[in-house]
Amino acid sequence: MNKDIPKTVWLLLPFIVVLLPYVARMISLGSDKYIYGELGVIENLTVLFLCVAIITSFIYLKSKKKYNILIFRVWIILFLLGSIYYAGEEISWGQHYFGWGTPETWKDVNDQQETNLHNTAAIFDQIPRTLLSIAALIGGVFIPIYRKIKNHIPSENSLLDWLFPTYVCIPAALFSLLVSWHEKLYEFFDVSIPVVLDIRAGETKECLLALFIMMYALSIWYRNRIVSSI
Repeated sequence: MNKDIPKTVWLLLPFIVVLLPYVARMISLGSDKYIYGELGVIENLTVLFLCVAIITSFIYLKSKKKYNILIFRVWIILFLLGSIYYAGEEISWGQHYFGWGTPETWKDVNDQQETNLHNTAAIFDQIPRTLLSIAALIGGVFIPIYRKIKNHIPSENSLLDWLFPTYVCIPAALFSLLVSWHEKLYEFFDVSIPVVLDIRAGETKECLLALFIMMYALSIWYRNRIVSSI
């Protein structure tokens, strides 16, 4: 249970996602749409990370599970459904890729005239995002660090050891919480943010939260594969 996904995945990917918008700004790609547009790099990375989480969770559910307790299977199913919702909403359930029109009745209730729920009410957008941010802070940062300080040795027979995120989730979770701080500081002091730092951090945060979700799913699948092969 001590063995987890490689550093090249959990440590390198968060740095790439964080640095990508700044690099794009510095080399002046010409338009934000290539990095932040509905079909831009950040949007597609967000969907890619969520798709990996979805596929990995599904594979785990179908595989031979070392820890096969009902409550944990139910949790993975709920996690899978949540990841599908996140990915579906990000692409407006296919509208961004296939370009279908939005019905007039839906345009009246959707802020951006898209076929999604998160632009219709806070319960489908701000509330889930806030809950996910809290999960990233507590589950993705505090718990793994606390367990590391306490030299906790994971057990393959412990529900909490399968349920709680491990240290591999720390970088993605931490960066998702810090990526927009500079924007808040500039806003607090009521000064203009430099162009090179104006990276639309909210979009990057969503991508990092999706990466946090992917790391969590990959960790469960990877650790299960390791202990099942012993």
